[in-house]
Amino acid sequence: MNIKNLFLLFSLICLPNAQSEEIVACIDDHPPYQVITEKPYGIHISALEVLADILKKQLTFIKSPNFARCLALLKQGQVDVVAGVTPSTERDQFAFYSPFKAADDLRVISKDGINIKNYDDLNNKIIGISRGTSYFPRFDKDKNLKKIAIQNVRIGFSLLLKNRIDLIMVSPATLDTLSKELNDANLKASPIELEELRNKETAFGFSKKHNLGLSNQEIIDKVNIAYKQGRFN
Repeated sequence: MNIKNLFLLFSLICLPNAQSEEIVACIDDHPPYQVITEKPYGIHISALEVLADILKKQLTFIKSPNFARCLALLKQGQVDVVAGVTPSTERDQFAFYSPFKAADDLRVISKDGINIKNYDDLNNKIIGISRGTSYFPRFDKDKNLKKIAIQNVRIGFSLLLKNRIDLIMVSPATLDTLSKELNDANLKASPIELEELRNKETAFGFSKKHNLGLSNQEIIDKVNIAYKQGRFN
């Protein structure tokens, strides 16, 4: 056997083990779920730390300017996991999922005088949607709504104050981070009745090109067991 073949054999035997010692997660700044500081923290950061412990990996973060970029890295296999990925037909091509928490409700932040109670009230409103974010299938696929892509919730909030858009949709946890701004602005927050329109759980999205040294089913099974045991709470 020549030197080249020996090197290839050595790579096949040794490289997967070396590469699978860590799990690489992409995060963007999305308080209170992910807050990018020197040591990131937040609800999803804590869940990723538990995930790394479950899979017996060293957790490494790649910091991204937005969620859409994280999904692009997941598709390319440059990261192993992204927290808070909503399944969709498009994402099914490059990702698989495992839930880790119950899905949050949605709250609507709107300009004064705009009252949103149910889905039909969204018609003829200019809606700011965070780039790369899936809200729920009917909304995501609805081409009749007036939707404008925004960088993040904070940008959406500033566009509301400038009367550039009519509303944004956020979780109660995100709403809490904006409570002071809401009190200072002429805006209101209200729940929206979506009934069965939304997914009931929030999931990790794993790249089908991951290099974790485990099969996709092994990962799903390990996360599902931990989820049922309440380890992500």
